[in-house]
Amino acid sequence: MNKINNKWYLLTVVCAIIALFVTGKNILVSTGVSILLIVFFFVSYSSKSKSIRLEQESNDKVEDMNRKIIQALAKTIDAKDRYTNGHSLRVAEYSKEIARRLDKSDKEQEIIYIAGLLHDVGKIRIPVEVINKAGKLTDEEYQQIKIHPVAGYHILKDIFDDPNIKNGAKFHHERYDGTGYPNGLKRDNIPEIARIIGVADSYDAMASNRSYRKYLSQQVIRTEIEKGKETQFDPKIADIMLQMINEDKNYTMREIKNLQKKILVVDDEDMNIKMVEVILKDTPMYQVVGATNGMEALKILENCDIDMILMDVKMPGMDGFSVVELIRQKYDMPIVLMTGDRKIETIERATKLGVDDYLTKPFLPLALKEIIHSTLN
Repeated sequence: MNKINNKWYLLTVVCAIIALFVTGKNILVSTGVSILLIVFFFVSYSSKSKSIRLEQESNDKVEDMNRKIIQALAKTIDAKDRYTNGHSLRVAEYSKEIARRLDKSDKEQEIIYIAGLLHDVGKIRIPVEVINKAGKLTDEEYQQIKIHPVAGYHILKDIFDDPNIKNGAKFHHERYDGTGYPNGLKRDNIPEIARIIGVADSYDAMASNRSYRKYLSQQVIRTEIEKGKETQFDPKIADIMLQMINEDKNYTMREIKNLQKKILVVDDEDMNIKMVEVILKDTPMYQVVGATNGMEALKILENCDIDMILMDVKMPGMDGFSVVELIRQKYDMPIVLMTGDRKIETIERATKLGVDDYLTKPFLPLALKEIIHSTLN
């Protein structure tokens, strides 16, 4: 399209010159031809501008869609680990900032950001039980963990043309002294993007909550990174990370959200509240708070920080819909409705209220866990 328009511009200019010479003795004819050519020129120019604008808008939409798909995939990876939240996003942001301080171009920074988002994509192949094991891993389980960089490489190599993205996934657990995995690469033989992600990944692991500990202090992290220079980390990249830590006076570069999330279960049957407690007993990051009616739920919200609400629909006095309407006037938090009512009208009403999901009783325990974890993360 652009080539065609360019030819028309050239033809217009040539015709204008010819018209002036050929019809120059006839002022009216010359003026008329010139006006027609000028009109044609502006119509062609307008068409070209519109074509360029539409093409740019289309490209922007595609890029935005791609970014959202990549972010959704990163969230899916993180969702396998019940004790981490937003890990891949933070690693991507730290990696991009390190790249910026290394004077990488905007395009290079974007590639590093994408690689950071997808560095753990290979964990999709690892059983959830292994990823979420609170205790020490067996040798066999540790070998399964060590496979994820290779799995990630093979997932990404056929998706992205830029080799840096697949290399970021495959080599981010290599160590500067050659004792890492999966290939035991050493020093500059490790792709730079992997050396960047490796530092960012290690930092976030220490600055995030775990089932067995809270995030570590900045001083402890600073000491560990300092100790890891020349052995685990590229010293130049480690120094940049240390610089970022020193500038982060309020320690904002960490998992901000609380380790334990409070879930308010509102149900007039106390047995249902206890059932949710039983279902979530093996997930210590969730604390269940119970309320048997809407008024009690509203009082709890006034005096307690709640992260999510599981709301029964049919209750004496105010039903769940009425309680949700009141909550939405003052609070912005995830709400999931629970009911035995399977009518489409009920589902439509719930959707109009903007609830995050709708769970019908009796529900599968795993379905409840998945909804809670996905909604909160």
